[in-house]
Amino acid sequence: MSDPRCAAVEALLSQAGELASGERVERFEQLQGGWSRHSHIAHIAGGSEGRRYIVRVRPPGALLDTDLGLEFRVFAALEGADVAAPRVYGLEPLADSPFDGPFFVMEFLPGVAPNMYGRDDQAMLAADWDGARAIATDMVTTLAAIHGLDAAALPDDLPRLSFGDIVARWRSVYEERRLVRDPVIEQGFAWLEEQTPLDSREGLVHGDFRIGNTLIDKGRLTAVLDWELAYAGDVRFDLGYLALERSAGKHLRRRTPFMGTFADQAWFLERYGELTGSPVTEEELRPFQMLSIMMLLATQITAVWMYANGRTTDFRMVWARYSFPGLRDDMVRLMQW
Repeated sequence: MSDPRCAAVEALLSQAGELASGERVERFEQLQGGWSRHSHIAHIAGGSEGRRYIVRVRPPGALLDTDLGLEFRVFAALEGADVAAPRVYGLEPLADSPFDGPFFVMEFLPGVAPNMYGRDDQAMLAADWDGARAIATDMVTTLAAIHGLDAAALPDDLPRLSFGDIVARWRSVYEERRLVRDPVIEQGFAWLEEQTPLDSREGLVHGDFRIGNTLIDKGRLTAVLDWELAYAGDVRFDLGYLALERSAGKHLRRRTPFMGTFADQAWFLERYGELTGSPVTEEELRPFQMLSIMMLLATQITAVWMYANGRTTDFRMVWARYSFPGLRDDMVRLMQW
């Protein structure tokens, strides 16, 4: 029996002019990982050997209720920009698809997403820092380019969110999905409401910018992935998120001295300021670090809630509870308790 997924992907690729005569989708290979998206390699037969595409799917029971169509349009807006990202070729918006969810097809790019918790990848990134600093340079150059994109080139339906909007969003998720009240988390939200920045540096915010959402090939960055949390707002969120000890591989304790596992923090912020013309201090990132923690806690609380309420059988969701102690530790440090 033929795989109906093949015909669905072939239809989108044909509409985009990507399939030559006689070419077809031969098989799929699901990639590891993915809390809110599943990714499959589509292998092409009947033409040049080794041709592949990526199929990105929003599956049932996804951790975050985010718009796959908007993510597709963000990827499309990045084409031609000085940001390493795959091209996209077609979107199927209907949930009733052969993949059991909406999906889009995008370019296959070489590279591997580093594991910021893995010792081997931490060692590889430390060696880059001690040597050529190519990955570190690519990361800061790319983030500066993202934040400098022309707003007119972004999708019309990209959310415009203020600092207060983001606080309210994740507080609402906490209130809806918590199994018990957590006084430390609630104090953290109260602290955030008192720390709203007086200014805002507007631009495209990736929302989950970290080394694990990139592809690295032969010591260089080839793609920034996972744009499902993107919005227009204060770009310092991405810097605060990257400055978290969690982004340096921490569960209970920090495993590397580097920002995001790949660069010295003072160097990264100085270089970012040079590239953007907008210097950023470590002190002004504190509210954005706390906001990032609240986002992570809200998503991890959601994961546990989904499993506890029978919304998913994915046992990885239960593991999310192991994130709580380290994140709460970071919260009290930022609040200077």
